[in-house]
Parts: sequence; structure tokens; C-alpha cells
Amino acid sequence: MSCAKLLCQECASQWDGIWYCSPCLAAKRTTVRSGSHAGGWIAVTAVSILLLVVCAKVMVWTGALLASLQ
Repeated sequence: MSCAKLLCQECASQWDGIWYCSPCLAAKRTTVRSGSHAGGWIAVTAVSILLLVVCAKVMVWTGALLASLQ
């Protein structure tokens, strides 16, 4: 708690394992920001596409190499 008031069981609310009074809890909830994960999803998608392209090229060249050996 940021105000350090004494609280009874009826006035206190627990959030993330910490007991808060009503004003402190309201302030805490407004300051918590959920971030966007769009950048992470774009990076995962880009890496997946790159890996797919590289694997496809490796399979094509491996097939060509094996075909030339026979």
C-alpha cells in the first residue's frame, strides 16, 4: 500500500498478494497498463516465414543433389 493506513478486514482488498485500501487499489488499477504484443507476433510470423523459405530451399537442393547421384 502506498498510503500505509491501518485497515480492517472489511475495508481491505487483496490484489497480487498485497492488501490495499479502496483509493490505493483504484490508483493501482489505473496505473497498470496492459501492453500490446503485436511486435512479438510480427517477429514470430517473420521468423516462421523465413524458416519455411530456408527449409524449402534446403529440401529442393537436397533433392537435386540426390537426383544427380543416381
